Amino acid sequence: MKETAKPLKVSAPAKKKELVAEPKTEAPVKKEADTQRIQNGGETIEIILPQPPEVPQVINVVTKNSSVINTRSIKFSKRIPPNYMPSEQRQTKAQVQNSSTNIGEVTNGKISTYLRGKFMDVKTAQATLKDAGFDIISTSPVNKKGSLVSIVFTDKTLIEMGSQKNTGFIASLRLLVNKKDNHISIVNPQYVAKAFMQENYNEEKAKAVLKKLTDKFTGLLNSKDQLKFQLLPKYQFMHGMPQYNDMVTVARGNDLLAKLKDNKNVVFIQKINNGSTLVGVKLGRKTNKFTSKIGTNNAALLPYPVLIENGEAKILEPKYYISVMYPLLQMSEFMTIATVPGAIIKDISRIFR
Repeated sequence: MKETAKPLKVSAPAKKKELVAEPKTEAPVKKEADTQRIQNGGETIEIILPQPPEVPQVINVVTKNSSVINTRSIKFSKRIPPNYMPSEQRQTKAQVQNSSTNIGEVTNGKISTYLRGKFMDVKTAQATLKDAGFDIISTSPVNKKGSLVSIVFTDKTLIEMGSQKNTGFIASLRLLVNKKDNHISIVNPQYVAKAFMQENYNEEKAKAVLKKLTDKFTGLLNSKDQLKFQLLPKYQFMHGMPQYNDMVTVARGNDLLAKLKDNKNVVFIQKINNGSTLVGVKLGRKTNKFTSKIGTNNAALLPYPVLIENGEAKILEPKYYISVMYPLLQMSEFMTIATVPGAIIKDISRIFR
């Protein structure tokens, strides 16, 4: 028996794939992705289209001092040494000192270079020094305007300390009447005694001189200028720089004092018990201006001291003397007076010709 063929079912031709776009609707605020549907035969395929990431917002950070920092901006910092203090700030801060009761004493291993006090005129300062038992050696202006006046003074104890070999620079101290910064500055006897007497340092005598000053000059305060007390005998500005004993001999001979007679640049001549002589010299007009560059606050180091001893006229190496009397001096500031040490040596050598 013949098999009857089954009729073939012909389906309608397949429709072309159509991309059916969804009607535009307003996307909700928190919508994470868009979707599209594609008709494929009798099926609908849903495709999820991811959205691009949002552009990050700039974050503003508020610091303790309430300044706003843009964290996405690139900042280039200026490198500054630790504890750096610009010279103009140092001038101001020098007038606002600590309130320690141990004025001129060693505190936390350090000692101040100067004793700062309320302003007094030259006559009052001289009278107070005399009342304290000191002798005035000289009074001279440090600058052209006369707003800085250096008073050099001494007593028996200072002369005794300066009567040993190479210690003559401690035979007198200085008081600076500073109209410009409105205060006075007195060189701390313990500071310079420790630096200039080296192994011959006499604490009892240095403290005796300090007490005479603090008893009569009331309200004195320690300066911010200070160094480690035990390192003073070997102090140097930096490695390779001169120390106390690296003195410069500016002249030799048996008639050195005779050459200074009637010299207008000689401010004072102080005789010391061991036969040596301490001389104060006024520097040349241009050389003398260096204190205005690195701080008039410490200008009591002038007039420049010269020690005549055993037929030699010696000075403290200027790189040493300037830095030990300006302990907060920065290298960048030292570079602004780079020619001054050489000029000082020439100025002082000239008076012995």
